[in-house]
Amino acid sequence: MSEPLTLRFHKSLYNGDAVRRASERFAALGAMNVVEGETDWLVEAVPVRESIRERLADELSNHALFESILARKGMSA
Repeated sequence: MSEPLTLRFHKSLYNGDAVRRASERFAALGAMNVVEGETDWLVEAVPVRESIRERLADELSNHALFESILARKGMSA
């Protein structure tokens, strides 16, 4: 079994609800757990196949940023 994929989303850039929504969209690729830290939102995904780890990290980060931008503008995807 592979190590969990852990991503950090700094609160100055990312909205918590947006991070949760983005994580839900990728839940078919691994169980997503979103935890609020002091300065970051942490997302842990398990299990994640080695062949998609890097791409999942990139896509989830992009989607969380997109959702955060929409949230700041009062919109939703």
